[in-house]
Amino acid sequence: MNTAKKFVFGFNRVLYGCFVLIAIYYAAFNKDFIEAASSLGIGLIFDPFNTEESWTDRPRWQKVWLIVHLAVAAGLLGYGLTRP
Repeated sequence: MNTAKKFVFGFNRVLYGCFVLIAIYYAAFNKDFIEAASSLGIGLIFDPFNTEESWTDRPRWQKVWLIVHLAVAAGLLGYGLTRP
């Protein structure tokens, strides 16, 4: 892996982690679940795994991780929209 690819890979992981932390902050401290869901959704843009690997070639645990992440974001959005 060349230097540019390593930089993008590390950069994606940092941004992914930042958006997850922002979502936790909004959900836990501000009780703004819609904003937390949007931060989690944006975090998925920055795939923390190897982006050059196709979906079918990825290990099962990475697929599960990303699908659970998406489900949590959708659940937070649904909860935020139906919350009185």
